[in-house]
Amino acid sequence: MGPPLRPGPEDVAIAERMVDRARCHEGSESMRNALLGVTPELVGMNWPTGSRLLSVDRSRRMIREILPRRAAAPVTPICASWLDMPLVNDCLDCVIGDGCFTVLENVEMHRRLWHELHRVLRPGRFLVIRLFVQPPERESVSAVFDDLAAGLIGSFHVFKWRLAMALHDNLDEGVCVSDIWGHWASAGVNAESLATRLNWPIREVRTIEVYRGSPARYTFPTLEQARKVLAECFDELACHVPEYELGDRCPTLLLAARD
Repeated sequence: MGPPLRPGPEDVAIAERMVDRARCHEGSESMRNALLGVTPELVGMNWPTGSRLLSVDRSRRMIREILPRRAAAPVTPICASWLDMPLVNDCLDCVIGDGCFTVLENVEMHRRLWHELHRVLRPGRFLVIRLFVQPPERESVSAVFDDLAAGLIGSFHVFKWRLAMALHDNLDEGVCVSDIWGHWASAGVNAESLATRLNWPIREVRTIEVYRGSPARYTFPTLEQARKVLAECFDELACHVPEYELGDRCPTLLLAARD
């Protein structure tokens, strides 16, 4: 997988700046941080000196295979759900995550995660989160395939995300991952020919096969929908929109937990 599905250099740089901003606000050389998941780019980023890092992921395999190779700071793994973390209230100074809300199946689960993050953060402390959001006006599936045929899409990962968002109906249902593959298969696009014509790695194009038969669902709120829910627990301090293709759908927010 690659950007924008995973954070690119610009996303990592802004995450580092936001975490450092949180450290400066704290005036402390020893912050207790938590990472939602084991995103390699975030595990290996430049954490402030003296940082203590927890990594929360429900997959023991991901913890075992990624953390030892990628960690740039001392890290303690916790195998648990983000919605029910085995942490006491008000114990963290900063939480960071990438695309976490997209893998939750509906808006009620979004709300549960916002409230759980608020619970574990000390009042006034910080959340750094990259979101995947719908544009205000959802584009059509045909428009996505038209741009693919015209060579107007820069990478296959961008195509996949645009197709997923075009198929997304509402936050109560999201989009079934297998439907993304189904529309790709129905379009009859030849993967090898596409890769050759657009100079894309064939391995990148074939990543869509992972979606085949998957029961998982993705959710993509608009930025305003996300803000409406997060405002129940957090104050927004900053929003960075990256400059890469589809960056307007991948903003990183810096938030402070309300007292």
